[in-house]
Amino acid sequence: IGKGVHTAVHMASLASPMHEANAAFVDEDYERALRCYDAAVQGAADAQEKAEAYAFRAAAHLKLGNYTAAADDARQASELCPSAKAYRRRGVACFSLGSWTEAKEAFSAALRMVQTQEPSVSGAGLTERELRRWVRKCDAEMSGFSGKASASLDATATPVLSNPAVAPSASGPSQTAPQPQPVLDPAKIRHEWYQTQTHVVVSILARNVPKEAVTIDFDEAAARAVLAVEGKPRYELSLRLYSKIIPAESKFSVSTPKVELTLKKQTAGKWDALEGDGTGGVAQFNNLTETPARSVYSGSQRNWEAIDSELKKQEETEKPEGEEALNKLFRDIYSRADENTRRAMNKSFQTSGGTVLSTNWQEVAQKDYEKERTAPDGQEWKQWG
Repeated sequence: IGKGVHTAVHMASLASPMHEANAAFVDEDYERALRCYDAAVQGAADAQEKAEAYAFRAAAHLKLGNYTAAADDARQASELCPSAKAYRRRGVACFSLGSWTEAKEAFSAALRMVQTQEPSVSGAGLTERELRRWVRKCDAEMSGFSGKASASLDATATPVLSNPAVAPSASGPSQTAPQPQPVLDPAKIRHEWYQTQTHVVVSILARNVPKEAVTIDFDEAAARAVLAVEGKPRYELSLRLYSKIIPAESKFSVSTPKVELTLKKQTAGKWDALEGDGTGGVAQFNNLTETPARSVYSGSQRNWEAIDSELKKQEETEKPEGEEALNKLFRDIYSRADENTRRAMNKSFQTSGGTVLSTNWQEVAQKDYEKERTAPDGQEWKQWG
């Protein structure tokens, strides 16, 4: 457990916003955690601090099901300061969005870091077993579309998390890669949405669509998107919105995996649905947001309940050793614990900087480990700000 102290000592430099965000996250108040992580990102003193804040904010977005935002935050974290936890969170977000190739690239990057670096550097708590399972899930999804898994994305190979237009040839000078073709089959394109207090974000998951082929219209109670590429089926999404928006302050963007519409709400608050007659009222966000079951991913059509069960049976026959065995013990305790025991474990471990792991919620609820903790020999706790 002591190896988590290094990260906590560094995180202390993020001072109040990060501390408040982590406390809100432990309390499962993910909306408040997001607001505090926003402040932590803005107030970060250097790239490493900003990367930590982005990585934690990605985790909060994942809890709320904001997969597009989670993927973007995790990407920025991994670009600023690569870590296994940032790559893993990007992988989970991309997997949930149905971007199997990007997900596998991210999980492969996390796996490689776990294999080659100390846990305190790469991402405490992540194991090769878990990451290999994610890589196999990506292979299974890709094989469902192409008939075979991608051979060029070996989990132990050096990961490449971009789509370069020019790639070096093994036998000679660089060659121009073929231009990727847009995917505009209406039967394969889907859309998803999430919301914040002030905006609704709609993501149309159509790949490689050129910006000039996209037409977006915003009205007070409607939004319309048309994707028209010569020689491809025309795709159109018309939405009658649940409540009114401000067209002049709404916008859209086009990237490799998707077309994204950002709608500015006329009245801040929570929508009960995406679509309606434009007269829907708004409510305050709940602190606790129901999340989907672990075996359900928004981008997948497979029965992951059965697949997870089979993978776990295979893994149970493997006997873990060393630190992995200790982590397995803690996971087993956590998985069988009640809600208060889990809250105690989360709060004590996070706020103590990884030096305390308690299962007694009555005791943990009254303690402030942030004030009581002591630094290991040769290190000193400091607060900035």
